[in-house]
Amino acid sequence: MRCDCFLETVLSRSSVRWFRNDPIPDDVLLKIIEAGVRAPNAGNNEQWFFVVVRDSGLRGRIHELLLEAHEFYATRALKNPLPPDKVGKWVQRIRDGMYLAPAYIAGYVDLRKTTHVEGFFEKERVFAIQSVAAALENMILVAHSLGLGAVWLGVPLLLKSKFDEVLKPPEGCELQGIIALGYPAETPKARPRKPLSEVVKLI
Repeated sequence: MRCDCFLETVLSRSSVRWFRNDPIPDDVLLKIIEAGVRAPNAGNNEQWFFVVVRDSGLRGRIHELLLEAHEFYATRALKNPLPPDKVGKWVQRIRDGMYLAPAYIAGYVDLRKTTHVEGFFEKERVFAIQSVAAALENMILVAHSLGLGAVWLGVPLLLKSKFDEVLKPPEGCELQGIIALGYPAETPKARPRKPLSEVVKLI
């Protein structure tokens, strides 16, 4: 069955970093989350857990940590750290409201119940990480199809323990990424990608 509309959703999606303050209706948010848990996942074990943050105080704390995590990334994680003036501009943009969203969805690997024998636990963990990634991608695409914007944030992994203090996941769950979600206050253009000839091998 042909579905050009879905292809258009995929091809037109871009990361949104500035959001309006409008709250996301419950039914819309549930559709996005339901799309996430319909993602393919290893062994159909659903080794994931999601924390959805809508409380204004907690969102403010998440935003503060995002600023800290981005500064950490720019100055300490990169082989070639960004120059101080660029870091300063980036930090100021975050202070001005970049990444401040009406909702955040944190994706966790949940390995409280494992299925692999000893010696294969690390593989199981990788499989679970891939499953969480697929779920977050589903959420982003469905959000875009419903007129919302989102950005996938990986830098929280640099400060996992601090984010966990706010998000309070079940013990044994490991943070893999956070989606900032809301109605766009910008219309970013899709960024170019490398040509397929550079990243694909047909055999």
